[in-house]
Amino acid sequence: MSSIKTDKRKNSKSDSALLSHTIDIFMFLILCLFPLFVMDRYYNILQAKYYFYIGSVVLLVVAVIFAGCIEHNRLEQYFTSFKWNEFIKKFSVTDVALLVFLIIAGISTISSDYVYESFWGNEGRYSGLFLLCLYGLAYFCVTRFGRLKKWYLDAFLIANLLVCIFGITDYFKMDLLHFKVGMLEEQKFMFTSTIGNINTYTALVGMVTAVSAVLFATENKWKKQCFYFASLVISFFALIMGISDNAYLSLAALFGLLPLYLFKDKKGVKSYLMMLATFFSVIQCIDWINAGMGDRVLGIESAFNIIVKYDGLLSIVILLWVICIIVYGLDYANTKKKKQDAEIHIHDSEGNERKWTGCGVLRIIWLAIVIICILGVGYALFDVNVQGNTERYGALGGYLLFNDDWGTHRGYIWRNAMECFEQFPMMKKVFGFGPDTFGIVLLDKTQGNIYGQIFDNAHNEYLHYLITVGITGLIAYLVFIISFIVRVIRKAGKNQYIVAAFFAVICYSTQAFVNLNLPIATPIMWMFLMLGELGIREHCRQVGSKDKGK
Repeated sequence: MSSIKTDKRKNSKSDSALLSHTIDIFMFLILCLFPLFVMDRYYNILQAKYYFYIGSVVLLVVAVIFAGCIEHNRLEQYFTSFKWNEFIKKFSVTDVALLVFLIIAGISTISSDYVYESFWGNEGRYSGLFLLCLYGLAYFCVTRFGRLKKWYLDAFLIANLLVCIFGITDYFKMDLLHFKVGMLEEQKFMFTSTIGNINTYTALVGMVTAVSAVLFATENKWKKQCFYFASLVISFFALIMGISDNAYLSLAALFGLLPLYLFKDKKGVKSYLMMLATFFSVIQCIDWINAGMGDRVLGIESAFNIIVKYDGLLSIVILLWVICIIVYGLDYANTKKKKQDAEIHIHDSEGNERKWTGCGVLRIIWLAIVIICILGVGYALFDVNVQGNTERYGALGGYLLFNDDWGTHRGYIWRNAMECFEQFPMMKKVFGFGPDTFGIVLLDKTQGNIYGQIFDNAHNEYLHYLITVGITGLIAYLVFIISFIVRVIRKAGKNQYIVAAFFAVICYSTQAFVNLNLPIATPIMWMFLMLGELGIREHCRQVGSKDKGK
């Protein structure tokens, strides 16, 4: 009997290892190779990455089925012990929301006037039902059969630092990859690195910045901390030099919400101060580069100019570094002087840590500041758009005033989209016209527009879903994202790798208000959702096993 049990354990372990390696390969393909994959420069970059993702997911599904069959254990155990009630219980709110979203997208496609286009998304940006289903398949494969490993995020940073470096060199008009050969001069600034459109590029780099920031702030080994800091500096340069204003939405979300996680101890406060000082130093350096190199760089307009035109920028940079030096110096001196007390304190409870440092109060204060800022922005929007006091806000007035020209014609797109939605029949308001049919829906209304453009995407992911999969689809998607956020906060907020994935999703979701969902940066966001959910499930299993042990 014992030998039989031993054989079963061995088979189970080998089976589990095979599945784990399968997930590892998929992670490497999407997190590392996918952002760098290009076939014919920028001419077919969307299609190239789209087909790469299709191939990767198909490979994943086939490999998972093969791994589950090769030793029979997983599949046999699963189907022989299958109980519907237990199966349902294993589904989180996030899982259910995703399934509902996919079902609604399916109904939207079937009921669409453009079934073929809805399924493939070929009249849009290839984000039809087929791609959404691939996201779903990958999500359930990874979250059910994977294990959260530290090297995933390290490998992601290493590979995507290359993306950042190519983007930085493109800012200096170096074109190391020769991707811009033959392009019109007025088009060259719109494309960069191995990603393509600058908006998509900054969406990806925003996630690189988020992961770098969290891991830098939480890492205790100085060598790895140096690596994460270097990654953070490079990603800051790449993000700003991407010359897209959606970068500042990612940064606002990161710098605004990160203290709510970091301000739990002194290390978090120090790291945040260091990141602030580094960011403003990068802004100042880029301003000096622009002033000194002139025509040899692309140059940056809009939001960047608002920051650098502030006369006190250099003073802020110096002040932040002085504060950093003082805080780090005092902490080092205090640690050295009271080493024995510190050793005793390490074994103290987390609650005492908060009380001793006063960081719990600091988090509350910061939350109040964030709320006040949000209310302030809300009032400013009301004051500008309703009261007409645009001049009161100087250069910021252009960002606060919503008209057709706002956000490179986004105001025009959004206004027409909402006017179309108001005229939809009730069925279309509920389920939409089908995934990625935005361009078809708005074609007649925007044809011959003064901008001379075809608008096949809302440049707002949430408005895009409202038009294409209706109110129900948008709600399901929002529940999917929000439930994930809540689950991380409640169940896995102490794991820095889960938190890093969490902030990557936050940064992407924030800039998604002014950006489009392409199978270039969006698959990376879905990967972080998968990693976060995977980490949460592992955490719940560990907590459950500990409770049983007690």
